[in-house]
Amino acid sequence: MTQATPPNDPSSLDVAPRSVQLTKSLVWPLLGLHALSAVISIIAMRSQGATEYFRNYLPPGEFEALTPDMLGTMFTAATVSFIIFAAINAALFLVVGLGLRANRSWARFLGLVLAVLFLISAAYTLLFATSYGELSGLVFVETIISWVIVLITVWWVVQALDKDTARWFAMHRELQG
Repeated sequence: MTQATPPNDPSSLDVAPRSVQLTKSLVWPLLGLHALSAVISIIAMRSQGATEYFRNYLPPGEFEALTPDMLGTMFTAATVSFIIFAAINAALFLVVGLGLRANRSWARFLGLVLAVLFLISAAYTLLFATSYGELSGLVFVETIISWVIVLITVWWVVQALDKDTARWFAMHRELQG
């Protein structure tokens, strides 16, 4: 009669369960899709120009009170903010991805926290703040990419919360700690 390997036996660390492999590997396509989405968003924003961009986002009274110089300054600030946010986002993905590669539990936890925050933000943006009847061009493409990111993020969260994944990272935490 063969005896099953106990769940926290170090010899079971040789081959990661499928959920662990997916948790580690899905981070990289998500990084790429987020970067692509950011680039497309910035290009779409810049192609509209300051006047058209802020006309869509500001109440009419506020928009009409702005001078062209003020619009230009706000547009530059918005562009720089988007670029900084995209860089921070990429850095966080790298930290999580490299941490997961090293079997660090904190990376799984950080990834879950960031995924939940992203899903809350995406839910608001995609469900309430997107005018689907008015989408065209790059904004349409960026919206499709955003939906793909949401689906892959949900898939990643399911894999990261899988009991085999939790067990895998717990065993590694014991060995490293």
